[in-house]
Amino acid sequence: MKPSKKLPLLALILVLSQGIAPSPEPEQFVAATPCDPVARHMLSIPANLDCDMIKWRLALRRDPRNQDPYLFALNYTYGMTKAGTQGFMNDGTTKEISGKWSIKENKGKNPGKNIFTLHPDSSPVPVSFLQLNDRLLHLLDPKENLMIGNGGFSYTLNKQITH
Repeated sequence: MKPSKKLPLLALILVLSQGIAPSPEPEQFVAATPCDPVARHMLSIPANLDCDMIKWRLALRRDPRNQDPYLFALNYTYGMTKAGTQGFMNDGTTKEISGKWSIKENKGKNPGKNIFTLHPDSSPVPVSFLQLNDRLLHLLDPKENLMIGNGGFSYTLNKQITH
């Protein structure tokens, strides 16, 4: 074998010998929430736009080597609800933000619970959630208070279970 062909093979052997597994599937959380001024600010939704609902699809990816928080992708659609449906008038507006995320133990109002914080690459505004249990995340305001929903929507994201 020529020396130039040995280098890629050696690199592959090195990666495989270190036990680096392929990236696991991300945890997926979904919700439909009110489109209030706090959520608008977090997601850079213009204040002058007609909006009463936001649909969230959050993917949290962990580092496969140690299961530490790694990357997130938040896909969201916002706009006015279409009467009698779960959709939007004119299909709403869809955007995505991504970046890194972190976990810290909450020592404030809900001690022992973790706070998941998204750090978007494209915005200085972090988005934080209180982990209620392994299947529920609840949106926090900038002062880490629980967001309060309305008669139609809450601020709780539910984990999607895949089979």
